[in-house]
Amino acid sequence: MLQTQPGSLRDVDPEQLLDFLLRFATMQTSVGVQTSRIVVNTTRIAHAYGYELTIMMFQRNITMTLMPASGNTSPTCPNTSCVHPTTGMMRHRHRPLNFFLNAELSRLSWYTYDNHPSLDELEERFQTIIDTKPVNRWLILFLISLANMAFCLLFGGDLGSAGFVFLGTLCGFFVRQELNARHAYPYLVVCVSAFVASFVVGLGAKFGLETYPEIALGTSVLYLIPGVPFINGMMDLLDGFMLNGVSRLMTAVMIVISITVGLSCTLMMLNLSLL
Repeated sequence: MLQTQPGSLRDVDPEQLLDFLLRFATMQTSVGVQTSRIVVNTTRIAHAYGYELTIMMFQRNITMTLMPASGNTSPTCPNTSCVHPTTGMMRHRHRPLNFFLNAELSRLSWYTYDNHPSLDELEERFQTIIDTKPVNRWLILFLISLANMAFCLLFGGDLGSAGFVFLGTLCGFFVRQELNARHAYPYLVVCVSAFVASFVVGLGAKFGLETYPEIALGTSVLYLIPGVPFINGMMDLLDGFMLNGVSRLMTAVMIVISITVGLSCTLMMLNLSLL
């Protein structure tokens, strides 16, 4: 991975820069960026202004220490005797996964390193990125339901099973959207969503309207599988960020357990056996 070198020290307020870097890093965490990329992108911006950055990242918060790079001095501090580090901490944000913001934030770090904008311009560009309107929720709802239906057909399900998977996913994902909008407990959201989606599909199996109910029930909850936490957790472990990697993998495991609980409730309530 390409490592940047600190540039000449810019006449910027280190506390203002640190505040921006904290918000920049936590925004990346919330949209599904792995730890190593967060560190590289954030450090690249610090280097653009002539600072070294030390980052300590955990699952719930992040701590940064900003220090002028070796050999760099400020016009207000011409010698190194008055240089001191600036440290801050911030809690991570909670937002839906967003690969568009992921790419745009990375692009912003390169723009900063190449063009050295003022902090005001940097703030304006950052705000423009995070204010980007999300994709229409109803379009997402339809496309995810369609994708789950396609998975059912791909795995060998019949048209009847696929139809129930579409309907079940539609209901389950709608419930998930509404619960998330009300800031419900995340694992409860997953559990209830899995139950609703599988229950709709289970009704079709109960009344004999599905030829392959096991395929339909299995694919009805695929939209809840925590693929990004699993991938990011493994990447963090491979990159040496052990605490972050373990915490992300544990989060993924808890989501899988929540899916299992919701699916099990459907099987017990409808007295279904897929063995």
